[in-house]
Amino acid sequence: MAKPLLPRVCLLLSLLATLPTSRATSQATSQQAPAKRTRPPPSFPLPPDVRPPGCAAEVADPDGQSYSDLKVSIIIPYRNETWEHIQGSLESILYYTPKKLLSEIMFVSDGNGPNNMYLHELRAMSRLVSFLVLPSPGIGLIEAKMRAVAATAVQSTVLVFLEPHIRVNRQWLQALLRRIRLYPKVLAMPALDAIPYDNWHTYMKGSPGHWRFEWNLNLIFTNPGEETVATSKPYPSPATSGGIFAIRKDWWNELAFYDHGMVGWGGDHIEATLKVWRCGGHIEVVPCSHVGHLFRNPIHRPYTVEVHQVVRNYGRIAAVWLEDYMDYFYKVKGDARSMDLGNLTEAFEVKNRLQCKSMAWYLENVDVEMEWEKDHICIPGCSSGPHCCKLKGYTGRSTIDRIMPKEEWNSRPRLEFPSSRDEL
Repeated sequence: MAKPLLPRVCLLLSLLATLPTSRATSQATSQQAPAKRTRPPPSFPLPPDVRPPGCAAEVADPDGQSYSDLKVSIIIPYRNETWEHIQGSLESILYYTPKKLLSEIMFVSDGNGPNNMYLHELRAMSRLVSFLVLPSPGIGLIEAKMRAVAATAVQSTVLVFLEPHIRVNRQWLQALLRRIRLYPKVLAMPALDAIPYDNWHTYMKGSPGHWRFEWNLNLIFTNPGEETVATSKPYPSPATSGGIFAIRKDWWNELAFYDHGMVGWGGDHIEATLKVWRCGGHIEVVPCSHVGHLFRNPIHRPYTVEVHQVVRNYGRIAAVWLEDYMDYFYKVKGDARSMDLGNLTEAFEVKNRLQCKSMAWYLENVDVEMEWEKDHICIPGCSSGPHCCKLKGYTGRSTIDRIMPKEEWNSRPRLEFPSSRDEL
């Protein structure tokens, strides 16, 4: 996952510091109070409440049912993860999530050995814990997610994907469920905060921005409007980061996630992005839902990712979804041009069945940065060739040496959201 913009402030608060004081307003108390709990606090300091003002109105069920009819299956794939991270992830979920909303918390063990599967330890923490155990050597993240969804509880109506090194924050799930209630075809993401790789006890508020792709389909996090203050209102994101999001199970099944020709790791978030946006839904960041995520570099990843395999997955997605824009992809991912991508018949059939919008529509209405960048593609660091950058590569980017000017971004029209669920 791409590293987000560094937050400006790092806060470490104790349990007492996070509790509302006697002078707090009723709205502040509503935002700060954790869900009623029957378990002790987590084994690490509780995170600060980093939500923006106004979130009390963004967590209530608009139908007045307290989301009692939306049963959630939380799915957490893991491979070679440390016990400290898995334990902390589950502790925070149990502490900040009303049990009545959950059907299960499914841990998907993808090729773990007996020493890092933690079956007995996790089961001892909650009766809500279930397992899908995939034997060694594992099948990879994409197939693991597909099998997990197929194995979820029958009564589940909402899927929430989390990672095994996260810490959820206050009312994180209710804010996501509100958006799903209003827009059944939304893919709703929490705002991600940062947990440093070398300090699990630290929690840093993330910066404003949204997720999107470069023309090589690498995931990036950008802030084209240079926003500095978070709002409580959900806003569109051109892409999903792929690992942490909520979606209705029937919408997931209708979109037929994922392409069975993709293997291992890499590309599922791209397919999810293009299917949701172009086939009838939209993607949001929900600022009143916060989840801390441990961001780590590839050298700290506890499993191996085959780059060739990732590029092939990207190539399959590009061949199906980029249409008249394939040449822009090949400019910066030339090694995909000669790859055997396998049979794409099923992927095209799904796209045709869903009657999805074109890539041109997506660039004009959703990711206007990507549309701007197609005319500025270059390869940083190369010394010869038609696509070498004239300037030094832009920081954190791999296909351009400049970014879309703020003024141009602000002048572009925005895609209008439906005003109610009836318009979907």
